[in-house]
Amino acid sequence: MKQIITQHGWGLNKYFWDDYKVDFLNNNWHWQDNERGYFSTKNYQAKWIKNESKKEIRMTLCHSLGFHLMQKTILKEATHIVLINSFNNFLPLSNKRNFILRSLKRMETKIIKDDPKDMLKEFIHRSFLPNNMNNSFKNIFYKSLESLNKTLLLGDLKKLYINRDFPVFLRKDCKIIFIKSENDLILDNESNNNFLDSLNKTLDRKPILIKLAQQGHCLNNLNLYEILLNTLND
Repeated sequence: MKQIITQHGWGLNKYFWDDYKVDFLNNNWHWQDNERGYFSTKNYQAKWIKNESKKEIRMTLCHSLGFHLMQKTILKEATHIVLINSFNNFLPLSNKRNFILRSLKRMETKIIKDDPKDMLKEFIHRSFLPNNMNNSFKNIFYKSLESLNKTLLLGDLKKLYINRDFPVFLRKDCKIIFIKSENDLILDNESNNNFLDSLNKTLDRKPILIKLAQQGHCLNNLNLYEILLNTLND
């Protein structure tokens, strides 16, 4: 059995994955989306379907903060973890730290004092650059803003300030695919690289690094199934 559980990042929802899941479903993957609940009162956390197959694949797709929103029990049992523009610590250690911290504080203030819709639109637009959001996701996203959960959005934004130790709960033999966009305007390159370095030093199996040209923090206009299928066949 081939299973996937996804976790979207901050400010997004499960519809982020809609364009990617089609190819997997057509090739007999069982796909489940975690939903954080930024745009509704409903959240959802998936569970692995128990199966006795020796060739079972349990793959998680985690985008950005999604790695830290995903249940540890799911990650512990995963045979494959796909990290898309992910991090352990969002804030870098270099002198860029204060600049990024000020940006986060401005976003926090807009959530607390102002209508955060325009801020969130700008953030998601910047996340997709140098590409545009596809129209189907854009329509869903804009409509979803009408039921924004400001408390949850603010609480999860504050998770970006946290200094974390290495996630020791990861299986050392887990196959990790580390996807890195080369035009990411949201995640600092240092923070992304530090996470990859830690994984390389700690795990028995070195992560498979995939660099994507002309992609931003949020991926668009690519065949994720084909990219991951190549790594599964290695």
